[in-house]
Amino acid sequence: MKSPWILRFLTLAGLGICSYLGGLKLAGKTTSLAGCGAGSGCSNVLGSEWSQFFGIPVSVLAGAVYLALLITTFRPSRPLYLAFAICLTGAALWFIGLLYLTIKSVCPWCLAMHTIGIVTSIILVLSLHRVPAPHPTTPIRFAPAAAIAALLALALGQALGPKSETHTVTEEVVELEDLSPRKAGREVRILNGKRYSTADLPHLGPPNAEHVIIKYFDYTCSSCLRVHEYLHKIENKYPGAFCTILLPAPLEQSCNPYSPARGTKHQHGCVLSLLSLAAWRAAPDRWPEVHEQLFASPTLLPEVAEAAVGQIVGFEELENALKDPWVEKQLKSGVADYGQLARSTRIGAMPKVVFMNGQVLSGEPREEDFLKALNNAYKLSK
Repeated sequence: MKSPWILRFLTLAGLGICSYLGGLKLAGKTTSLAGCGAGSGCSNVLGSEWSQFFGIPVSVLAGAVYLALLITTFRPSRPLYLAFAICLTGAALWFIGLLYLTIKSVCPWCLAMHTIGIVTSIILVLSLHRVPAPHPTTPIRFAPAAAIAALLALALGQALGPKSETHTVTEEVVELEDLSPRKAGREVRILNGKRYSTADLPHLGPPNAEHVIIKYFDYTCSSCLRVHEYLHKIENKYPGAFCTILLPAPLEQSCNPYSPARGTKHQHGCVLSLLSLAAWRAAPDRWPEVHEQLFASPTLLPEVAEAAVGQIVGFEELENALKDPWVEKQLKSGVADYGQLARSTRIGAMPKVVFMNGQVLSGEPREEDFLKALNNAYKLSK
């Protein structure tokens, strides 16, 4: 009978992926997956609140299931085979649904693991008629019911149980000063005295706003897009109260040597950032429109992005701005800031949002966590 050997092969493959993901999760290296990087779908999924069950990585639990199945293949049991098929199929459907409907990110490693689970389940079901039935009185006959109960416990535990943190919070020395009446905007001092003027850099909101936020981001980073959406809600709730300085720090390694990203992840991030900075230099009043355009999903190809930006600010103006040394200098400055913040936070996750009370949020905070941190930093009225 060939099916046990096929089952063992698939089980070992599933166990291998679970061990890899579980090891990185336990080590806190969710941005180090092969073929993925900070801000990628892999990082978002492995770092999300749904990646754990009461503090235990779900990949570790899945690994335990695959290990138990591997042992069972040497002493096949019809109820156990059916129970494993229920567990693997149910878990795959649950987590694939979370990927696309809740987390809204795709992790190739996770999809590979769930695909293995579904294929393994099919083989288990097809093998049932060749596996001996248990004695009618043996407790093992209740294994399928126990599998259904375990799936319900998983879903309810993840939905209603304690949520794991999806971001880190560190402290940075930040100072905010008003400029002289002759100058527009306010000045922020950060990272050992580095000075940023709200009026001179890409920003959303009035440069003289009461509150200032600094956000380092990458247009190819899905976590950055979510925080971008949070900031829109803040702007609508507190109109004119915030000026958000937006500093591109692409995760593509061709222009960011500090990024943990590997392979083609965050491809074109450097070009999109240069286009954004050039658009600001060419037409600051039109830049918010450019910013929205570049935060497209899926990520725009460089030629498409350049055409879209040129349509907004003018093609000749964009071409001239791209030759301005300030554009390249500002990109390098944002990347240098990212490198320094990554060292101080010990995590390369994006985005990095700096509040004026010195708190730095890295990663993908849930909306409620972001709003709580914002309220604590700026003492906002509810």
